[in-house]
Amino acid sequence: MALKYKHTLFLVDDEESIVKSLQRLFRKEGYEILIATSGAEGLDLLKKLETPVSLFISDQRMPEMTGAEFLEKAKTIFPDAMRFLLTGYSSMDAIVDSINRGSIHRYLNKPWDDSDLLFQVQQALEQYELVLENKRLLALTRRQNKELKDLNKNLEGIIDERTKEIQHKNEVLLHLNKDLESSLHNTVRAFVSLTEMFAPSLAVHGRRVSHFAHEIALHMALSEKEIINIEIAALLHDMGKLGMPLKLMNGKYETSTSKEERLYRRHPKLAESSHDKWTAEEEALYKRHPEEGQNIVRLIKNLDHVGLLIRSHHEWYDGNGYPDRLSDEAIPFGSRIIAVADAWDKVLNLKEESQHSIDEYLKENPTGRNDVPQEELLHLAAVDMLKKNAFVRFDPDIIKVFLNLLKTKDLKAQHSNRLVSMDELEVDMVLAMTLYTGNGRFLLPQKTVLNKEHIAKLKIIHRTDPITEKIQVEKEKRHS
Repeated sequence: MALKYKHTLFLVDDEESIVKSLQRLFRKEGYEILIATSGAEGLDLLKKLETPVSLFISDQRMPEMTGAEFLEKAKTIFPDAMRFLLTGYSSMDAIVDSINRGSIHRYLNKPWDDSDLLFQVQQALEQYELVLENKRLLALTRRQNKELKDLNKNLEGIIDERTKEIQHKNEVLLHLNKDLESSLHNTVRAFVSLTEMFAPSLAVHGRRVSHFAHEIALHMALSEKEIINIEIAALLHDMGKLGMPLKLMNGKYETSTSKEERLYRRHPKLAESSHDKWTAEEEALYKRHPEEGQNIVRLIKNLDHVGLLIRSHHEWYDGNGYPDRLSDEAIPFGSRIIAVADAWDKVLNLKEESQHSIDEYLKENPTGRNDVPQEELLHLAAVDMLKKNAFVRFDPDIIKVFLNLLKTKDLKAQHSNRLVSMDELEVDMVLAMTLYTGNGRFLLPQKTVLNKEHIAKLKIIHRTDPITEKIQVEKEKRHS
């Protein structure tokens, strides 16, 4: 992955020849290089710097101050910087002590391999950029919260309630982001929290689509990793819509009655109708949301495949979708699954999408309304929509599987699993379903094998955002 920022590397070694060798190696890569020949000299230079250091590389065995001691002190000046310890002798006690204090991220032997060292530095800088991006997102969150408060300053009662809610979610989000560097699950939780904060309807839609997509993927016997990727991508598939005008949020048929939208429409600068015809610019803006969704997650190494699934979830089987006009097998399989789950949920739960599908169904079946309950009529219209769009919008094989699931399986329940309370959770239990809090916040994906840390964190979260339902686990534990 290409680096987004200009980076400064700080090299410390008491042997001038080694410093110069490293300097030549890294200068070819376009990095800014700072050097010192002792730990004391390095600390003096650091205190005068006005620009941040991205990565330190220090020799361990130096007179007066060891590399481990220097890196520990440098951490207090630039806490986010990555730190490498370079040594030509075995001193495991010093190395273990440095790692335990959080002073170093990598331990490298002399002599080093140039290509391997360059690769390690590239990886470390990608991780450093993730930290920077996380801070940027938090700053953006705070700024947008302030803007929201200012826009609605005349509605004191509602603002009061909304501000408390935002403050609470910010506290949860800050807590989750502490482990963002090392935990994929925490990353996904942070993204879902952002969506819930600024577009609650999208978050609810994402959870339903994630559930349907999971069931389809499970029935098609995909690998456990692929099922989890599809589930996460479905959960986050509309993240690219954050920041869009409200009338574009859910597509052509959106009619929101949420408190948030009513609040926005009272404000003269933001008042708009979701029934307005889209302009060409609005159409283009809406069609960029799959790419924007991919861009949001692409900096997270373990979410690169998830980003690809998000990018392609509006591609059509016949090649008339967007953004890349892919067709047939060229569309990622997970994206084809998400497309079906997304369309199904919109027909069932978006009012105008529901009415449009019913109207289309009744054009071809004019007697269909006679003595048919509205709920059953909507189900028939939704099924009809899927069938008519097989080979057009959707993969016919996935449509066949999904329609079979509707006939043979209750998609709202799992009857073959154990139900346990929070106090009954044990190490090595396997989650049979994705775990959410009572407020719908994503916690852990299905198939997670619980360990002590998982259980401890779940109990902490449970105190402020309770997990209200029994937790579904597989009947047999998975022993590691």
